[in-house]
Amino acid sequence: MRSMTGFGRAELEGRGVRVSAEVRSWNQRFLEVRLLLPRGWAAWETELRKLVQRYVNRGRVEVSIRLEHIKPKPFRLIVNLELARRYVDEIRKLARLLKLNGSISAESLLRLPEIFVVEEEASDRHAQLNLGYRVLKKALLALDRERKREGRSLERDFAQRIVRLRSAALEAKRLAARAQKASAENFKNRLRALMDDASVDQKRLFEEAASLAQRGDVSEEIVRLIEHLRALSDLVRRNAPVGKEIDFILQELNREANTIGAKSQDISLSRLVIQMKGEIEKMREQVQNVE
Repeated sequence: MRSMTGFGRAELEGRGVRVSAEVRSWNQRFLEVRLLLPRGWAAWETELRKLVQRYVNRGRVEVSIRLEHIKPKPFRLIVNLELARRYVDEIRKLARLLKLNGSISAESLLRLPEIFVVEEEASDRHAQLNLGYRVLKKALLALDRERKREGRSLERDFAQRIVRLRSAALEAKRLAARAQKASAENFKNRLRALMDDASVDQKRLFEEAASLAQRGDVSEEIVRLIEHLRALSDLVRRNAPVGKEIDFILQELNREANTIGAKSQDISLSRLVIQMKGEIEKMREQVQNVE
């Protein structure tokens, strides 16, 4: 079991740059990944997003990667000779037409746009991406450790509540049997009174008997409740995304508890159902943070 909230950070240096990554996650029903990348990294967004999805299955995730140059950037200087020749030809043509004196110097060419282009080496960009991929993986591993740590805390809390609910279910079974026995005794007394009344027909007796059989019988609900608790206990121990499955089982537990409460004719059983629903509600709050 993992929590959906956590934080991870990592930093690496190489090829004259320092790359740092921070990953934050929050609870959310579906997976949403937001990436904040250095300028020029947009082409690699899909690859980095896939890496995040290997570690996170559900929740809102924000990834921030920063690039800092700790040494001068490696670059190459590109001279556009063809453009320089055209500039010179056009300047000479203009000088003849306007009858201007003077010569064209290399210094004057420096002022002209796009003759000299400074370009960052492509090979260095790939090295930066490799560094960024590694640092993001380290940050995701740190995030995963924190989410597992919080998940273990959630697992312990769920386990304790499951034990209390199982104990309550067994007590509910005992109280329901006691209530049924008392109800049967009351019916016998009522039956004797009805038998003394000559005007009572058999149809009414059958109706009374059928009503007793259904009234307060929660044995099926308790059996299903215990079975759901067994399935829930197995789920919380899994090392996989289980939040949605746990949420579904908690809905079923709540439904069974509501039915037991509605059928109950015993005040002690009704109070016990209220306690059970309180435990279930606390777990329904907690599961909102389970991946």
